[in-house]
Amino acid sequence: MTTPRSLSPLESKLILRLEWDKQAVVTTENVMKILDVSYEHARQVLHRLARDRWLAQIKPGKYELIPAERGEYAFSDTNPLFIGSVLVEPYYYTFTTAAFYHGLSTQAGQIVYLATTKGRPGQMLVREKEYRVVLQPNYKFFGFSEVDAYGSKVQMANPEKTILDSLDQPAYAGDIPEVAGMLRAGRSRLDWERLIEYAVRFRSKSLLQRLGYLIDQLHLPIDAKVRNDLLVAAAGNTKCYLGQLKRWQKGGEYNATWRVINNIPRSELFSEIEVA
Repeated sequence: MTTPRSLSPLESKLILRLEWDKQAVVTTENVMKILDVSYEHARQVLHRLARDRWLAQIKPGKYELIPAERGEYAFSDTNPLFIGSVLVEPYYYTFTTAAFYHGLSTQAGQIVYLATTKGRPGQMLVREKEYRVVLQPNYKFFGFSEVDAYGSKVQMANPEKTILDSLDQPAYAGDIPEVAGMLRAGRSRLDWERLIEYAVRFRSKSLLQRLGYLIDQLHLPIDAKVRNDLLVAAAGNTKCYLGQLKRWQKGGEYNATWRVINNIPRSELFSEIEVA
């Protein structure tokens, strides 16, 4: 049987301070500073508070506050985007996670994707949810803002950046056919000038070529001047494949305008959308 939560005077001081400061996450260092105690004492306080359900561990040394307003039989936050937001710093959500949030994809995905400029990339399992941290160079770390995602304030890539991140690293987005679906789904609400401006900042000719090719193939409503700006930015002599060779075959139809070799069968490239 679950027993009601209780607090010692020292624990009350910490919880009241965290709630007063609206601090949703607490670390060992926070406890040391607030209570003026040693590292070992702070660890013991955190352990007791987690045992008594005032805190829920996110990862070693980092805990989520379970505020008093959740009652004496408290529960932790189940929003995976809240949990992910405290795993790395700085960060923003992108790839399939952001695509689903913006309605660019109907696939929620089993993995929550975050981009960061620091730390070690890789996967981690927190509360039975898988998170994938993708390392981005500083020049690609832009195009996101704070949003309210299912009750939590988090950093989310905007629709244009979501698509470009996905086109740049399609393995994290369901591959090129899914990116084509994102472009199609956002055709009436994407800011095309912003999309092209962002794309140039990636410093990748092949990304510009693939983007232009997909825009043309999908007959998207892009202004002629904006399309021409993209064409100029993509100019050069280098050819590229639409799909990554480690998954898709070599060879395919060549598009001279964008210098793209489409090595993805058309039936798969546009498998979930209708092209006019």
